Amino acid sequence: MADVTPSPSSDQFEGLGEGLSGTPVISPADIVDQKIAERSLLRALGDVPDALERFRVTPGDVVMVRQGAVGRIALVTERSRGWLYHFACMRIRPRHELVEPGYLAAYLSHPKVLDQLLARANVGTVVTVTAHTVEDLPVAVPPLAEQRLLAGALAEVDTQMDNHRQSLARLQALRPALITHLLGGEVPGERLPIPTAPPGTERRTARGPRPRKLS
Repeated sequence: MADVTPSPSSDQFEGLGEGLSGTPVISPADIVDQKIAERSLLRALGDVPDALERFRVTPGDVVMVRQGAVGRIALVTERSRGWLYHFACMRIRPRHELVEPGYLAAYLSHPKVLDQLLARANVGTVVTVTAHTVEDLPVAVPPLAEQRLLAGALAEVDTQMDNHRQSLARLQALRPALITHLLGGEVPGERLPIPTAPPGTERRTARGPRPRKLS
């Protein structure tokens, strides 16, 4: 149904850093809400060793965190073609004639499936799952046509969720901005006041109401 490729060796990632113009590397922190972060947020390798070439991802691949935040999943899109995945991750490459990538990613991210995965994990200082563990995980496989319908419906739900997150982020930014605007652009205490008149003779400024102590 899918080919599971274990993580590359950590020794191959010497030189991994931020702000490089090389090949982006998908690490666990770059997978949020089942999506891969923007390229500008990822660390990169300036020179890719030959040993890492087989660990590049293509659209339709599923990247799963195998160490630490086990089970965190993202579906690779065209935007991430050719990127590498971190040694704390593994790659699941669906066989498209058997399973729809979007369906498989959604199935593997289901809470009850994640519970099964964690129940099979190696629990130590850091929770870890192996490629063999993932290969042995049972997967419900409806007909391809049904998988595609479900994947399309879930993609629409994801789009709506993204829209709501963006709206919420705008509202969260607007709330303090309204208060700052009401106070004339400056919050009391933001700058230490310089006394210019005897106590009790302060006047309300044009920039905002005269501040008072809370108690």
